[in-house]
Amino acid sequence: MSPIPKEVWSQAGITYSFRELSYGDFLIKQGKIPTEYAFVFSGVLREYYLTPDGDEYIKSFNFPGEFTGSYFDLLSKQPSTCNIRAITDCKLAVANFEDLNSLFETHIAWERLGRKVAENLFLKKARREYELLALDAEARYNLLKETHPNIEEIVPQYHIASYLGITPVSLSRIRSKTNKLKKEKKD
Repeated sequence: MSPIPKEVWSQAGITYSFRELSYGDFLIKQGKIPTEYAFVFSGVLREYYLTPDGDEYIKSFNFPGEFTGSYFDLLSKQPSTCNIRAITDCKLAVANFEDLNSLFETHIAWERLGRKVAENLFLKKARREYELLALDAEARYNLLKETHPNIEEIVPQYHIASYLGITPVSLSRIRSKTNKLKKEKKD
């Protein structure tokens, strides 16, 4: 994303800890003030909102190679508005957000990394907003499958439906229609 020279890295003193999450474990719980962010080495997490009525709305998935930690909540230093929870067993590198934040003033390489992370999160959020506001459910599903071809092998259908903003029944219909069209193209 943005290379950090070895000497700058070693002078920083930032400490990452290796953490494993099992299916269902939380990285961040809604209502608690978050202090950590993580880099996903393996596994998948979901970021979601839980309403007072118990309804769950998935805002994003976190795949290997991505950062997670609810950037909004880390910046605001307020109780988290969302949960981040493992969908599969995960391996993460976890660090204190304030430690990283303080490094931004020490070297241009750290500042550049912070900017790149923020830019990537902005792009992900803007892309998600576009999908929800401008695309129908079928187009959102096809785009998700194009971006993450193996998602249905990793993520349960009801989570995919929640992410797409539809019911599992609607997702089943879309999948059936998509599979039928693929079969017709092969014939």
